[in-house]
Amino acid sequence: MRLRRRFGLAFLGLLAIWLMTAVAVAAQADDDFEVSARSFVILDAKTGKVLLALNPQLFLPPASTLKVMTAMSVAQHLKMDDKVQVSPYAASAPPSKIHIKPGEVYTVRELLYALLLSSANDAARALAEQVSGSEDAFAHQMTQEVRQWGAYRTTLATANGLPADNQFSTTEDLARMFKRAMENPELAKIMSTKFYTIQGDRELRNHNRFLWTTPLAVAGKTGYTRASKHTYVGMFQKDDQAIIIAMMGSKKKWADLRPLIEKGFELQGAPIATLPPAEEKLWFAKRHTGKTAVYARKSKKRRSAKVMMGSAGSIPAKKKATLKRKTNRGKADQE
Repeated sequence: MRLRRRFGLAFLGLLAIWLMTAVAVAAQADDDFEVSARSFVILDAKTGKVLLALNPQLFLPPASTLKVMTAMSVAQHLKMDDKVQVSPYAASAPPSKIHIKPGEVYTVRELLYALLLSSANDAARALAEQVSGSEDAFAHQMTQEVRQWGAYRTTLATANGLPADNQFSTTEDLARMFKRAMENPELAKIMSTKFYTIQGDRELRNHNRFLWTTPLAVAGKTGYTRASKHTYVGMFQKDDQAIIIAMMGSKKKWADLRPLIEKGFELQGAPIATLPPAEEKLWFAKRHTGKTAVYARKSKKRRSAKVMMGSAGSIPAKKKATLKRKTNRGKADQE
């Protein structure tokens, strides 16, 4: 009886020490910066060690970051030069899309570039049908596959990340799946590509703006729906140090990601200079040739935004008052 009591007291003592440490880390982290994201993970890209995290196992909708897992599954089952005929169901997918038409035939390679650069929902459906016969069957199969690969808390219901019941993932799962995807040379090449032209002389543009603004960016995938807010997973490298950042539920994607990149390299012992707010200033315009020109908007005086931060053992920082959002009717529900 005394032994049990002593064991119980010892356990409570250890728990108290752990909680105090977590609070101390949280307080220290909160002094550094803040982010609006509901969850993030910074991963050592080589070892897979979690360097810093906020709610890393919180179930959230992944939006288009799910397409990284779609690409991984497709790469397991199809060859890059295999032909895929577009069905009416695939062509009818809502935006974002590249407007492929029923009966058209594309290579798996072309559709993977459309999937990972332009975040094409129609390409996702076409690939899913080619692998499993239907999108539902593909989503079920993909769920089993990603769990075998280590995404134990992920359940998928679509091939593209559009809102669906019983579809969720975590930032830890996203980061680990991205690490695995980058071990595939073909997928790593696709996700690091800025522009790619498919048949019909159609140019695809990567949605990952970091590829234009910082040499640290290696590859990444963005996502957005009204339900999920902004999501992101990507790799950054400085010399021999590489990190993977996964983020979900963000209200200000680029502003949240910049301090996470800085913190990741700081934790790797390779600090970098403060990243300027360049991503929001990029402007993409189609030329008469059909090719895209990239411009940087002129700087305007803006209020500096605070950025929130937490740690793996921390409680999320207090929510700040939300600014009234401006309506943008032209923005698609997903990217």
